[in-house]
Amino acid sequence: MRTPFIGAHSVTRSTNLADAQCINLFPEIVETKNGKDVGALYMAPGLDLLGTVGSGPIRGLHTVGNTLYAVSGGACYSVNTAFSPTTIGSIGTSIGPVSLINNTTQLAFFDGVNGYLVASGVLSTISLPAAGPVKATYQDGFGLVNSDGTNNFYQSNLNDLSTWNALNFSSATTKADNIVAIAECRQSIFVIKQTNTEVWIDAGLAGFAFQKLQGVFMEVGCVAGFSVARAGEELLWLSSNTQGQGVVVMTQGFQLRRVSTHSIENIIAGYSTISDAIAYVYQQEGHVFYVLTFPSANATWVYDVTSSAFIGSPVWHQRAAFLNGAFNRHWGNAFALFNGKLVVGDYLTGNLYGFNLSTATDNSSKRKWLRSWRALAKPSEEPVTFSSLRIDMQTGINVPAG
Repeated sequence: MRTPFIGAHSVTRSTNLADAQCINLFPEIVETKNGKDVGALYMAPGLDLLGTVGSGPIRGLHTVGNTLYAVSGGACYSVNTAFSPTTIGSIGTSIGPVSLINNTTQLAFFDGVNGYLVASGVLSTISLPAAGPVKATYQDGFGLVNSDGTNNFYQSNLNDLSTWNALNFSSATTKADNIVAIAECRQSIFVIKQTNTEVWIDAGLAGFAFQKLQGVFMEVGCVAGFSVARAGEELLWLSSNTQGQGVVVMTQGFQLRRVSTHSIENIIAGYSTISDAIAYVYQQEGHVFYVLTFPSANATWVYDVTSSAFIGSPVWHQRAAFLNGAFNRHWGNAFALFNGKLVVGDYLTGNLYGFNLSTATDNSSKRKWLRSWRALAKPSEEPVTFSSLRIDMQTGINVPAG
């Protein structure tokens, strides 16, 4: 008798129906369909320490050429390819995610209170026409940033992230709610509000260059601005609308589709706070992962975009640090591809780590993996006794000599 050991995380409201946990493991299917089985569960990547930047937490990472920029605690740093940091300057906040963009000569970032510019290694404050800059994006030489608690978003001067004309702004007014995030994708600007989403394009207009794309409108918004992340040519985020919230959606052109499962949605519904959710996307060995962390709930969930497309149904797993005898949120707080490495920043310290599928620890700390599943693919009407269980497992990986 075969048992459904390989699979995604799926714990339903009734655990008698489905009780399949998958923590720090992800399924990979044999695409050629000629393997010894349909697939396997692989270890989620461990963490190799690359360097330490400031006191932490790492609030944002952004790569510009051969330099990695990091916002750690209350300061901004540049990091070279040897992962040696240089302090650029201090900022006015020390916690919370930041949004970073760049052009060919300037880096700008926004912390929900102020905007900051890095040019020629010097940090300065950007004079913005509105308070509370939150999420920023960049297209065609323009920086764009939304103002917290409003439906307004602002545009920088062309090829100049230091100058933001007070008259160069517009409002997303299809419905009377506020902008939560803005993101560039498919040469378009997705203006994601609390209950709906508009799409804008660069129309080359005088002053504010962008205009709303008529006929394109989505009746789904976002509950957590920093949950928005781009995977290739699509965006993912934690959604909300006038009917409810807590469903993860993914764009499909200018449409949206649900990619979370009832299992994941049931878990999210149990969190007291979800508006602080943050996310990033990375790709490793062909798997594109959307990593969604709930800081207040101390939990991280990962959607495997690649396996989901191959299988035809959503594939999720939990990613967790093992601390004090319990699973906690994953260490990763921000991500950037830099110097050929998949770099994540620590949510507690200033450590930078590299994802490594061959590393069985998190910065030399022990890790734990968990897989639970229903013994039978279909429930039996009669009691079944199992006298043995055989799992085909590759063992002895990274065991020290002797």
